[in-house]
Amino acid sequence: MSENDSSHRDEVNALFVQYSPRIRGFILSVLPNMSRADDVLQDTFMTVTAKADDFTSGSNFFAWACRIAHFKVLEEGKRDSKSNNILSPEVIEAICSAQPGADELREERLLALHDCLSKLAPHARRAIELRYSRAHRTGEIAQILGWSIDSVYVVLSRARVTLGKCIDRNMGINAGG
Repeated sequence: MSENDSSHRDEVNALFVQYSPRIRGFILSVLPNMSRADDVLQDTFMTVTAKADDFTSGSNFFAWACRIAHFKVLEEGKRDSKSNNILSPEVIEAICSAQPGADELREERLLALHDCLSKLAPHARRAIELRYSRAHRTGEIAQILGWSIDSVYVVLSRARVTLGKCIDRNMGINAGG
């Protein structure tokens, strides 16, 4: 094995470690038995490691690994076809085809939100932080910032609209105008 092969395999293993909670969650969504799901996750890791050369760096690792996990779940279903705790192959296929895209979209939206928050005016960002990160009520925010309650409502409302438009712009969504 060359140094490049070893480096690529290390990259794939590191990506698996990074994404393993999401991959496990994906497996649990179609195989709701913790012990069996952990076995499938381990089998998935072994296959991902064995097939590391098939992964193209820079492509969607999560989708690739979930596809492998999908086949491992199907194998588990064939091994234990008498169990009522496993979904039919058709249902598993439907879930598998929908799940990775939804997660990637959610991750993309979170990255866009983070970027858009950094572009908000400092007073609006502070109000948003107090409301959504620290779970303060409107009256508490007004007291902390020395504003009227009406001002807090206005700033939060405008900030939410601004964030929504910014996220849509960042994701290339036509926001209706």
